[in-house]
Amino acid sequence: MILDLPLFMLGSFYSLLIFFFAMGVLREQRRQRRKNTWQPTVSVIVPARNEAASIETTLKSLVRQDYPAEQYEVIVVDDRSNDDTAKVVESFIARTGVQNVRLLRHDHNGPRPTYKKTAISYGIKFSRGEIILTTDADCRVQPGWIASMVAHYRPEVGLVAGLTSFDPASEKTWFHKLQTLEFAGLVFCGVGAIGNRYPLICNGSNLSYRRAAYDEVGGFAGHEHIPSGDDDLFMQNVHHYTNWQVRYNLDPRSINYTRPVDTIRQFFRQRARWASKGSHYPGVGVLAILLSIYLFYLGFFLLPLFYALNLISGLVALSVLGMKILPEALVVFLALSILKRRDLWRYFLPAELLQTPYILTAGFAGFFQLFNWKSSS
Repeated sequence: MILDLPLFMLGSFYSLLIFFFAMGVLREQRRQRRKNTWQPTVSVIVPARNEAASIETTLKSLVRQDYPAEQYEVIVVDDRSNDDTAKVVESFIARTGVQNVRLLRHDHNGPRPTYKKTAISYGIKFSRGEIILTTDADCRVQPGWIASMVAHYRPEVGLVAGLTSFDPASEKTWFHKLQTLEFAGLVFCGVGAIGNRYPLICNGSNLSYRRAAYDEVGGFAGHEHIPSGDDDLFMQNVHHYTNWQVRYNLDPRSINYTRPVDTIRQFFRQRARWASKGSHYPGVGVLAILLSIYLFYLGFFLLPLFYALNLISGLVALSVLGMKILPEALVVFLALSILKRRDLWRYFLPAELLQTPYILTAGFAGFFQLFNWKSSS
């Protein structure tokens, strides 16, 4: 059949890539034992734009850390909100009397739009910590978050990424649970890439790095004009342009929790935003990998049509099906085990049915910027 060889080759590449990520997860697990008791000064930067409804929950979790209060500060950067975000933060500080929480107002009057990374840079400018941690204003962090993240800093480590998942308490529908499962698979592909010393993706809602590493790469220089990238683009710069090593923290105590979106429309917009960064990843090799993945998903989606038109044999079609499902099942199983969410395993096959069309749609929309960001002007 005319398409047997190209689809089999794409499937083989994809299968090997996902198994590569699975092996990386196992390698990163083995490295988790190497921790220290170092307690550096830490600055937690929380960029916030129109987060009045959620910022207090975030702040409550941040001031309940089991890390010495005098050793860390929380800097909320109000990024030109037009709601009561600043008032909520000011009220929280006044009401609780906390000494290590500050509010900065990031105003912008220039001709160019600004994005989340601009607010983070502004917060870092006024911070004092040797280690910078970032999280989002709609996240809930656990009491051991800071201590667990800094415990992974050995002398050669410049960046430690952390796990983010959806809060089980916010999972009200099957759609929410499917998002948690899908997101777990995505996150742990990033874990596996780091485990194999090939950092690819991470999440700014749970990220940390040395100030020295941040300064060495010039902060977010080189991709300031890109709406996102305060996480994975920055991490890739640290990996490619410095001698600092990158690690992932798999400690369950350090998982940060956020909320799933409620509608399919919101879901596709979110995933399209995430996909938009792919074309800016450094190196032709990464772009070639992403293109190969997209072509595989396209071929997989059209598999029934190809079979009906007698363009592919039944044996190759079944082989391609196995090349997708089996390695993905391994990564998801590892992810759910580490996240202690094996209750979601029963949603794996339904998620597989929905994953391919969403990847194709979100990837296309992300590449051609067919989505809206939060106001950035």
